Amino acid sequence: MKRIKLLPILFLCWLCSDAIIAKDKNTPDQLAALGTACLRQGDITGAERYYELGRRQKRITTSVICLAGDIALAKNDRRQADYHYGRAIFFDPRDPTGYMHYVNMHREKEPALAVAKLQQLATYRKDCRTDHLIAATWYAGNKIAEAAAAYDSIAIDSLLRDELVNYAMSTYLLKDYQKSADIVVHARVSHTRDLVLNRLLMYNYTELKLYDKALEASVDFFENSDRSLAADSTGERGFTYLDYIYYGYVLNGNGRYEEAVSQFNKALQLNGERTDVLLAISKAYQQVEDYPHAVDYYLRYMQKLESEERTAYVVYELGRLYYAQGTDTRNSTDLTPEKTEALRQADETFAEVVRLRPDSYLGDYWRARTNVALDPDTKRGLAKPYYQRVIEMTADRGGSQLTEAYKYLAYYYYVNKDYTNALKYVSKILDIDPNDDYARRLKESM
Repeated sequence: MKRIKLLPILFLCWLCSDAIIAKDKNTPDQLAALGTACLRQGDITGAERYYELGRRQKRITTSVICLAGDIALAKNDRRQADYHYGRAIFFDPRDPTGYMHYVNMHREKEPALAVAKLQQLATYRKDCRTDHLIAATWYAGNKIAEAAAAYDSIAIDSLLRDELVNYAMSTYLLKDYQKSADIVVHARVSHTRDLVLNRLLMYNYTELKLYDKALEASVDFFENSDRSLAADSTGERGFTYLDYIYYGYVLNGNGRYEEAVSQFNKALQLNGERTDVLLAISKAYQQVEDYPHAVDYYLRYMQKLESEERTAYVVYELGRLYYAQGTDTRNSTDLTPEKTEALRQADETFAEVVRLRPDSYLGDYWRARTNVALDPDTKRGLAKPYYQRVIEMTADRGGSQLTEAYKYLAYYYYVNKDYTNALKYVSKILDIDPNDDYARRLKESM
């Protein structure tokens, strides 16, 4: 029996299939679709073959022209991609295909260019929901204020679920929490179990300090949300560390402090390496005035920062926590050893602020306040050198810190019976405010 030569036959079949495709006048869009499928598989050569077949058709279409742009984009040639998408738009300015390819290329890095192209499309087509596309493009390009303004101009009843989420998220990020909550309430009429919408409602009510509503929203979020409906920012479905942080804030607001701490620990277990988690937990403890834990987590937060990230402001916030711990009077007004140590740490921390920002008065100002707490009867004058530096740095600009420095020095000299200097600083206070009650009473007592 004679052997059939399979390879030549298969080659002829391949040629015939291309010839059949080439003769069919109705296949340009099909060829473009096949080329697009090749690109999705990473097969640029296959896509180029389908483009060449499409280009040789008697009838050209925008999808074939856009395929050329997609191939150029796959080769990281954005200029050539721009050229082909522009050709598609010029070829048929009423066909949205070219516009959408152009928009998809530019929406994240150059959203203004994408929006301009959509506005051009709107002049030809009133049926393409260009206003919705413009809002989505601003959002995709992280132009949140522009996205919110664009959504504001659209009738809310015409927005789809994803658009409502983007609208609510935009207003949330702009800190317009009431508006964001109102959008979510509207959206949840049709999407009661939507995890993202339920999350946003909890977040917004928490930011508004409507803790009773936030608690109700939290229970709904954790117990009734469909966790299969949406993924979080990491691509994982379900609850995130930030959900537990917010839930902790909600419980704090409702006076359920121990339960709140439990939620913060859940957040830490989910993502203990993130500096924002540690910072959020520190702030949470600060809210309940548990300063030792607030300091502990803030120190852990600082330890994870790069050296250039440990700015004067970051160090200053640590000093403020130590100061709050050292001046906490809830359990006792006495200057206990624990408070004294906290104030000593505060003084050292604010000294570091002075080193980092010698041009700012804040480090000396808070060293002065810290030493006032360490010297409650003012006899030793521990705060005196720091208030004097505050005066040197701010005498020309004025401000409440200057008046505070004058009052301290007036009282220090009064306590130490140096009435001449005491009256000098009393006069400085009255020059700023002739009706200052403290200065007037101190003057009368002398």
